[in-house]
Amino acid sequence: MIVNFFLKNLFITTFFIFIFWISLINPSLAIQEAKIVKRIDNKIITNIDIYREYDYLVALNNDLKKINKNEGLKIAEESLLREKVKLNEIEKFLSIDKFNNDNLIKKIIADFYKKLDIANLENFKLYLNEFDISLDEVENKIKIEILWNQLISSKFKNQIDIDISKLEKKIQNEDLNIENFIEYDLSEIVFQTSNKEEFDKKSKEIILSIQKDGFNISANKFSVSSTSKFGGKIGKVKESQLSKFIKDELKKIEIGEHTRPIKVANGFLILLINNKEKISKKINKEDLLDKMIEFERNKQFEKFSQIYYNKIKLNTMINEK
Repeated sequence: MIVNFFLKNLFITTFFIFIFWISLINPSLAIQEAKIVKRIDNKIITNIDIYREYDYLVALNNDLKKINKNEGLKIAEESLLREKVKLNEIEKFLSIDKFNNDNLIKKIIADFYKKLDIANLENFKLYLNEFDISLDEVENKIKIEILWNQLISSKFKNQIDIDISKLEKKIQNEDLNIENFIEYDLSEIVFQTSNKEEFDKKSKEIILSIQKDGFNISANKFSVSSTSKFGGKIGKVKESQLSKFIKDELKKIEIGEHTRPIKVANGFLILLINNKEKISKKINKEDLLDKMIEFERNKQFEKFSQIYYNKIKLNTMINEK
């Protein structure tokens, strides 16, 4: 009884400290009445959190401004839910306060602003200020993702299986290091379903959303991949890194078009061709093999990450207010 009373009062005190902190960093949000929207185990999501997450997602994908604000806030709420579920699990094994890898954070931030066509860090800070977002907030989100990746790596490192000899044969048999090859600029939507009826319903919903709101917004709404916050943007991928089945699907469509849902290890995949280019360049076989190994490792890692997330989410107490 005493312990419950203590925890309840600690929770309330923490909540009001949080509101005071919000009023300091963004007075305009403090004007709103702060309400708890969700409890995820011992963490909370408030309406103010959701508005700030919405601003963050819009900063990374401006297309979100094109849809109804309430719909955008729902996307932000789901994004925060994923973050809190991950953070609860991370804290069982790792300490975010003790994380110290400035070089890695700098590299990821550089990747962020390059994807946004921003020249340098100072310009990125100015850009974030337009959305009342600090660089510290972005760094904190990056830390969570890094620690989540470390957690997944530690749990599944022995299950990631890459057949290097198979990749070497692929390079040799398909002459993948020839001078002329295609490089794709791709975006993705990865989604999961448990049966055919759910697949038919969800895939139809996604396709209609793509037609109505565009691919980028639909990736924010539906994709479970880590690329979703950037509207599903993968970036440039050499055709040699793709499976024959995916290459065949891409050959059926043109720039600006997307594939049908493709079955992959962690669900279903829809790919959009943003651009493609024929490259005339001799590829070093060793470099090509390294890139193929990295691509395959990332693919398997994404699969295990989603499997583990789904598992812990099922065991998480999520209470709607």
